Amino acid sequence: MSGKAVEKVDKIKALGVTFDSRLKFDEHIDIKINKAYQMLGIIKRNFIYLTPHSFVILYKALVRSHLEHAVSVLYGVHITSY
Repeated sequence: MSGKAVEKVDKIKALGVTFDSRLKFDEHIDIKINKAYQMLGIIKRNFIYLTPHSFVILYKALVRSHLEHAVSVLYGVHITSY
């Protein structure tokens, strides 16, 4: 690359997905789970009297969307045994 060395990094975030140097997604998954719990807490604290239908709508919009973000990248990875 124009005579410049490529910098080695332990992790990088691209399009909202955190990749580590071994292409493991442990940190990405932890971040997304924590964000989903935060959103669930917001729903629980601020929308006390929800109908089940209203809860499902909020859950799908605010919680599940975080858990499903970039799922095709995560499941597209070949799984090997440890």
